[in-house]
Amino acid sequence: MSTIVDDESPSQVVTFRGGTLCLNSWREIIQLNFMRHCLQAGFQIQLMTNATLQAIFGADGSILNKTADMSQLEKRLIMSKTSEASKNADKHLRRQRKNRTNAKNHFLTCDGEDI
Repeated sequence: MSTIVDDESPSQVVTFRGGTLCLNSWREIIQLNFMRHCLQAGFQIQLMTNATLQAIFGADGSILNKTADMSQLEKRLIMSKTSEASKNADKHLRRQRKNRTNAKNHFLTCDGEDI
């Protein structure tokens, strides 16, 4: 609504495994929504590998597809669900979830001590 009232240009940032894509016009945002609707689950991989989509959105294919230079083992170590980065992210989310639950349930303790 502010784009119409205040005459601001729209902006949308798409973040995916290969990087980010900044869209700054209605034309690009409508094209993005159409491509997402048509390609559904295959949108990200198509954006990373399809030169036509990269040309439409003005993306640099070499930056988006930086995993192409990696060996199969390197891809597995970095992008796998069992990689160290994935395990650390999972551990971090579990800690956040536990802290949030403890904060919500803090009122259950009568004397104010932590659970």
